[in-house]
Amino acid sequence: MDFRKHGLLGASVLLVMLLWCAWLWQPDRQIRLHQRNFLQAVESRNWERAAEFIDDGYSDRWGHDKAFVLREAREAFRQFIALDMQGEEVDLSRTSVGGTVLTRLSMRGRGGPVGEWVIARVNALHEPWRFEWKRGSWPWNWTLVRMDQAELVLGETNAQ
Repeated sequence: MDFRKHGLLGASVLLVMLLWCAWLWQPDRQIRLHQRNFLQAVESRNWERAAEFIDDGYSDRWGHDKAFVLREAREAFRQFIALDMQGEEVDLSRTSVGGTVLTRLSMRGRGGPVGEWVIARVNALHEPWRFEWKRGSWPWNWTLVRMDQAELVLGETNAQ
């Protein structure tokens, strides 16, 4: 057994793992991964998983907090029999403490009358959704602190 060869092999494996982690933990990549995984959790209606992505200090322009968003999303998405949500990234910008993703969302699926209305309403929006992410204490720890859509008016049933 040649310890020098095993040592070189071990060091090489460690170097590859470190390079892979450095690549994976780049802020832009982490924001995109968290964005995609959050949308997948919502699409699959996995609310425990979706809650992991939302910051405890979440707030939006409608005055909603994390608990409200999760409770109401659970109710709204209960209206669907089948659902496919697609997010097309329009822009990603970063600051030293976070990042913002602008995403055009589209929905397809089947559901009751409310579900069909939600699909039509979301697909009629022209402006992208704005998702604001905050970096935590670890390179892989990002949470959603704010979400917005400029055209979306909540509380109005006859919104255009």
